[in-house]
Amino acid sequence: MFQHVFAEMNSMLDDIVKHYPSAQGSRRQELLQHWSLLRRMSDGIMDEWLAFEEKMVCLRAAGFSAETDMSDTELPEKELPAFNRGQGYYRLLMYPEAIQQFEQVLQHFPNSWQSRMYMGMAYFQLDDPAEAVCHFQKVLDLTEQAGLKAVIYNALGCLLAKQADVEEAQKCFALAHQFDPALPEPLHNMEACLSGTEMLRYDSSMMTWM
Repeated sequence: MFQHVFAEMNSMLDDIVKHYPSAQGSRRQELLQHWSLLRRMSDGIMDEWLAFEEKMVCLRAAGFSAETDMSDTELPEKELPAFNRGQGYYRLLMYPEAIQQFEQVLQHFPNSWQSRMYMGMAYFQLDDPAEAVCHFQKVLDLTEQAGLKAVIYNALGCLLAKQADVEEAQKCFALAHQFDPALPEPLHNMEACLSGTEMLRYDSSMMTWM
């Protein structure tokens, strides 16, 4: 539901970045007004989102759960405000802010594989492959879940493919397929990596674990 809003906000921001340096008179004032509007919208969205996440924390702390599994009780770090703020920042595409929050979580729960996933994906989105790989590797060390290992190897393969390391990328995609043969993304990425004509896929499988 947020995609349209953020698409419009990003389009407006791109327009400001492109035209403001050379704008004059009324056009310059118009761009300044757009900038002011975007700032107010950004602050308002963050305030509302963080207030929502705080309420969710209170509900979970009171023992409320509509989930069928035990994932929340197995991951006590989810009760930390920093964890929920990190999720909020990540979903709002504010990756540096998300990283700061999950760093706080890791100070208390250094073995939090889900925090490592968020940090790995945030660095992935910030085009910092070295940090992304570091966190993804730690997730592999922290879990024995085959499905989770599959999506991590798939993400590692995408990182390597972006660096034009096709051979190592293919190895990662093969490992991903080995850990979860039902996962469609590794097989697609193997072909996309070789052809160079299709987009690599990792988002949908990763989000099921985040």
